[in-house]
Amino acid sequence: MLAAKYDLGLFADPYRRLGKPDDPPFDTNAESRLHRQAAREVAREGLVLLKNRDGLLPLKKQGRIAVIGPLAKSQRDVIGSWSAAGVPRQAVTVYQGLANAVGERATLLYAKGANVSGDQAILDYLNSYNPEVEVDPRSAEAMLEEALRTARDADLVVAVVGESQGMAHEASSRTDLRIPASQRRLLKALKATGKPLVLVLMNGRPLSLGWEQENADAILETWFSGTEGGNAIADVLFGEHNPSGKLTMSFPRSVGQVPVYYNHLNTGRPMDHDNPGKYTSRYFDEANGPLYPFGYGLSYTEFSLSPLRLSSERLARGATLEARVTLSNSGKRAGATVVQLYLQDPVASLSRPVKELRGFRKVMLEPGESREIVFRLGEADLKFYDSQLRHTAEPGEFKVFVGLDSAQTESRSFTLL
Repeated sequence: MLAAKYDLGLFADPYRRLGKPDDPPFDTNAESRLHRQAAREVAREGLVLLKNRDGLLPLKKQGRIAVIGPLAKSQRDVIGSWSAAGVPRQAVTVYQGLANAVGERATLLYAKGANVSGDQAILDYLNSYNPEVEVDPRSAEAMLEEALRTARDADLVVAVVGESQGMAHEASSRTDLRIPASQRRLLKALKATGKPLVLVLMNGRPLSLGWEQENADAILETWFSGTEGGNAIADVLFGEHNPSGKLTMSFPRSVGQVPVYYNHLNTGRPMDHDNPGKYTSRYFDEANGPLYPFGYGLSYTEFSLSPLRLSSERLARGATLEARVTLSNSGKRAGATVVQLYLQDPVASLSRPVKELRGFRKVMLEPGESREIVFRLGEADLKFYDSQLRHTAEPGEFKVFVGLDSAQTESRSFTLL
């Protein structure tokens, strides 16, 4: 047994690949060229395009581009707070990633514009244990004026805003899910210049982005994208990589909606969006549902799904049912998207979620290409734990939903016998 464990490498040092770049052998440690390329590829896959008005993105590598915001040149923030073994000085910032991408073909301008927060108490808290936030000693007015001069001298603005890594680790909950006030002031001033405004978001939680969705021309959610984050973000902004990331959390329209999640239970008087009525579960001052739903994410090309088809309207125990759709790329670029399948059990003995993710396929298509996507469902996909803690699938009606996010879906029904 011990010999088998040795042969499997179970006695080897589990941290041997986390050495310094000059530790031999070079290509096996975490900062090697091969590993950095993998980090860049993973980061690109996780970026989510939330908005792209009039196809502003991808950007052209020309002209004068203003990169503005307190997170644009931050190495510490691009790798995030949960990177205990991360080395900030080796991280590629958003500004550096853009500079690497454009070379001599475009001119980058820079201004910080604001501190990550204008509340001194918050800054003191973030720096209370370790120096996590770099605080610019200039006045808010001086930083803002510099940012406006920079924006006016540019063809467009890339604003890198959101949360510092210290705002998203343990003991850092927030009651206000908007971008911090100092940065909201900066964004509104940049919008007033009339220059096209691209937002690059860094954050560790869903934010409330009502103003940003209404006023920004494009929004790219980048989370804390890691050591190669700046290069990955530049790859997407300039079209070297067509974004295909999807949200794993719903983003609220307002903090008053929290908790907001796609797989919630139904209410006693659910709202019909086609006929909302007065006495239903709804807000009178805001639309129901999230601003960006679970599974949401745009692309630089256009995808469409055919009507959902089921192989049968009845499913016997032990049998399999097929759900089919045809995915088409009607745009002019190759791209990938994620086709998602959800189920609902509307007649169960216990109240069940309105939707539950039961399958997904990431599919790459060339322009003009179509492909049939097949999901196979069996009894195991329909099971849940009942009041007696039995893992069971109860007979009756089930609904199948297929779409490119959890909100915009096609549905059909079948019966489990």
